[in-house]
Amino acid sequence: MAALNRTYLEQSEIKMFIIIHQERWKIIIYSLFLSLMQQKIYEIALSLMNGIGPKRAKTLVSYLGSAEEVFKVRHKIDALIPGVSKQLLKAVKWEECLQRAEIELEWMDKNSIDVHFYLDQNYPKKLKQCDDGPVVFYAKGGHYNKRKNIAVVGTRKCTSYGVQMTRDLIHGLKDFNVQIVSGLAFGIDIAAHKAALEFDVPTIGVLAHGLDDLYPVGHKSTAKKMLENGGGLISEFMSNTVAEKENFPKRNRIVAGMCDATIVVESSQKGGSLITAGLANDYNRDVFAFPGNADKTSSVGCNYLIQKNRAHLITCAQDMIDILGWQDELASTPIQTDLFTSYSPEEEKILNILREKGITQIDDLCHFCAMTVSQLSVQLFNLEMKGAIRALSGKRFEFI
Repeated sequence: MAALNRTYLEQSEIKMFIIIHQERWKIIIYSLFLSLMQQKIYEIALSLMNGIGPKRAKTLVSYLGSAEEVFKVRHKIDALIPGVSKQLLKAVKWEECLQRAEIELEWMDKNSIDVHFYLDQNYPKKLKQCDDGPVVFYAKGGHYNKRKNIAVVGTRKCTSYGVQMTRDLIHGLKDFNVQIVSGLAFGIDIAAHKAALEFDVPTIGVLAHGLDDLYPVGHKSTAKKMLENGGGLISEFMSNTVAEKENFPKRNRIVAGMCDATIVVESSQKGGSLITAGLANDYNRDVFAFPGNADKTSSVGCNYLIQKNRAHLITCAQDMIDILGWQDELASTPIQTDLFTSYSPEEEKILNILREKGITQIDDLCHFCAMTVSQLSVQLFNLEMKGAIRALSGKRFEFI
């Protein structure tokens, strides 16, 4: 009997031990959750600071370590960081930013919306390289770093030729691990999204308004299919933000900034697609354009980009694949270095970076060298033929 009582007591103690520790873990997990939510409030609030903008906001975080710290030491920021205007900081409605951020986070939780801070791992890698990239953006579905993001843009008043070229283009790219990015607008945008769905390619819609609505309304069914097919909808604008005219250039910079390349299918002399192409050029990304008849309004923009060497001329997907070297793996066999080989300034720049940083991925080299992928590929090929560098798997390179 005494032995049975001891066993019962031991079992009771074990059960109590388990219950206590389960409760402790629940408290720890809940505390972590609250901490994460608080962090998100500060990050959203940072993006709402009037007069600050993405570049200044990122500078504040780089000095102080986090969005939360920016708010905690707001009364002495001008003393901590050189060049920050006291008047500018006084104009910021700090408490209002935090209150609005808290409201937004509650709405996001109810509507399955995610928010991505620019230092988060799942923030698009290419967009991180853009100084003016949004501090945060809001998202429904989508993955941003698993595939090559390719922007397909063009006029809202597209022709049947433009729609067919868009369809043929995406059909030709579908086997190259791409994700199509566009703006869900009329014309080439919606044609790109629909073609991506047709060929089972994930596609991202970048919006010029909050995620509580969708404009144009007629594209809601396409947006729903995009989410079901592994794509997503993203915006830097909070809920209750309507699609105002000034929002579209901001939207275009995200399209250009997050993508490896931008393709303009059809474009008039002015318009959002030319703005997107210009931004992509500014970000040192490859831009491609389909030529068209000289007397067609819908071809004027593309012909201009090609004429001014602001875009590669392509007539099909294969042209782009060849320019970017997607099908050609650089030979990895080392070649004996000639001690007396001469290098161009561009080649010297690449070599200096590889000497300093060691093995480097091609996207990072593009960023460090301020070159497009196609420009850099030519230089890398020349350097490998000279035996100065070695190509490794995963589009990485090292100095020999």
